[in-house]
Amino acid sequence: MLERTEAIRLIVDTCIRIKPEEDLLVLADEYARSMAIAEAVANVARERGAKVVFMVVPPKQNSAEEPRKTTAAAMMAADAIFGAGERVTVSSGHNSAHEARKNERGWEKRVYGTLGLSEDYLRKPFSEKDIIEMTERAQRLAELYTQADSIRLTTPHGTDLRMSIKGRPGHSATPISGIFVPDYAEASVPPVEGTASGTLVYDGELDGWGYPLSKPLVVKVLNGKVADISGDPEDVERLKRIVAIDSEAGNIGEFAIGTSHTVPRGLSGVRYDCAILGNVHIALGRNIFLGGNCVSKSHIDGIMTSPTVELDGKVIERDGQVLV
Repeated sequence: MLERTEAIRLIVDTCIRIKPEEDLLVLADEYARSMAIAEAVANVARERGAKVVFMVVPPKQNSAEEPRKTTAAAMMAADAIFGAGERVTVSSGHNSAHEARKNERGWEKRVYGTLGLSEDYLRKPFSEKDIIEMTERAQRLAELYTQADSIRLTTPHGTDLRMSIKGRPGHSATPISGIFVPDYAEASVPPVEGTASGTLVYDGELDGWGYPLSKPLVVKVLNGKVADISGDPEDVERLKRIVAIDSEAGNIGEFAIGTSHTVPRGLSGVRYDCAILGNVHIALGRNIFLGGNCVSKSHIDGIMTSPTVELDGKVIERDGQVLV
């Protein structure tokens, strides 16, 4: 039973930190394994004395899509939220989770979820020590972003992208701060709009597509936005449709480094690939939830492997090895 796994216990006790009498909203989409994970979390939370409301919600089309009005109202009333999704997170849209993280009593809301995880994944060994280690690594990187003015990103596949992050806050998204659990961790920053230029080569995968890329996608970037895309014809057309969703969907919206040493290396086509220690992802589209100025209906992350990252000319990651 999933309820008896260390992962579910850590999600409830270490990540969500549920307390007796707290209102926990548990969401699941219509997929069987999402339901199983959500039910396991709900059952353990009830054992801890929480007041649990369980809702099954329709799958969303992308991560920036806002929840239905009834779901949003329940989210605002809860003390904490957990959502299990298959391809797109069900516990948030980028407005609801990141820009309105307070409940009706004015307390900071805790929002957590899983995305695309199998039940077998949650049966592998996890520890609180691992969670603390990946969290502290993300916090160190986020502080370095906050202090820096510029980023240069290069990869063996041809990426060479420069961008300004002057005045932009670094963020650590970890199992404790509230994002995907039990072992998703990253450090991110929103580049200054209009400053990114160069070549971006997605050699890993695009979040939500469900598969590693068979051929890299080469994205030319000019004045902070996508100017051209080349690669596998089907993947090119798919990304072009996303970039055309609105005028800001091609914005270089986020830079992030994965800090989780427990997510298995090798790409499997799930969200957690973004968190693999040393992987970099660059998001296109919306970044206002990170402290940027871009509002878009889209936010899509693309992964690069074996990156080298410089902050103000100082190397903080070389060939996929984080040095700080």
